Amino acid sequence: MMNNYKRFIEKAKSTASEFISSRSEEQEEETIELNPQYYVELKAIADKQHTTVQAVVNGIIVQYLTSVPYESTPISVDQKEDNPLLYLDGICKLED
Repeated sequence: MMNNYKRFIEKAKSTASEFISSRSEEQEEETIELNPQYYVELKAIADKQHTTVQAVVNGIIVQYLTSVPYESTPISVDQKEDNPLLYLDGICKLED
């Protein structure tokens, strides 16, 4: 009976360890590293606005995404001649 209990505890520890490591990997993918100097500046702005750095950064990202044109710049014939793969890219975009 004690042997079964030890196996159960070891399996529970192993499962918990796997769960914790998979959660930290997921969180890493969602994490963005900021230059420490920018963080300090953003923190000062956030404190003045009584909000969080994350809220300030999210606002900046929204502003950026709304200002960026979604259409790609046209590729010149010279660029296509220098890199024939750009022709293929243009053909693929026509089919989409």
